[in-house]
Amino acid sequence: MSTNGSAELPISKELLDILRCPQAVQEKTKYGDDPGRLELVKNSWLVSKDSGLKYPIRDGIPVMLIDEGMKWKDTAAEDLPVPPPNAAAAPASTSSDSAVSHEGKKVITIKRELLLGILVALIAVVLLRRKK
Repeated sequence: MSTNGSAELPISKELLDILRCPQAVQEKTKYGDDPGRLELVKNSWLVSKDSGLKYPIRDGIPVMLIDEGMKWKDTAAEDLPVPPPNAAAAPASTSSDSAVSHEGKKVITIKRELLLGILVALIAVVLLRRKK
C-alpha cells in the first residue's frame, strides 16, 4: 500500500481492508478469489489493480462509484491530482444519470453502479461496527 509516507490515513485501515472495487467484484471470475482489492495512492485515491479503476477520496469519503472510477482509468497513478477535484471538475463523463420532471415532481434516475457503490459503503459500515 502506497501512502506517500503520511502517518495519517484519510480512511481507517479497517475500511481499506474491507472495501473492494465494485467493477472487479462484478467480474470476479476474471480476478480470482478476492477481486477488487484497493491500494491507497497519494493518500487521496483508491486504485484497483484488477480493473484499473481509480476512486477519489473526497473529504475522507471514498467515492466508490464505477462511473467515477472509470473517469480516471486512463490516468496514470502518478498523474492523479491531489487533492482529487470535485466531481464537476473531473474528466468528461459518459454518465447517463439525469433528473427529469414527472407530474410536477423531480425524479432522479439512479444508475445501477451508484446503487452498488452505496451498497458497498453500507456493508463496510455495518462490518466495521460489528468489529467494535
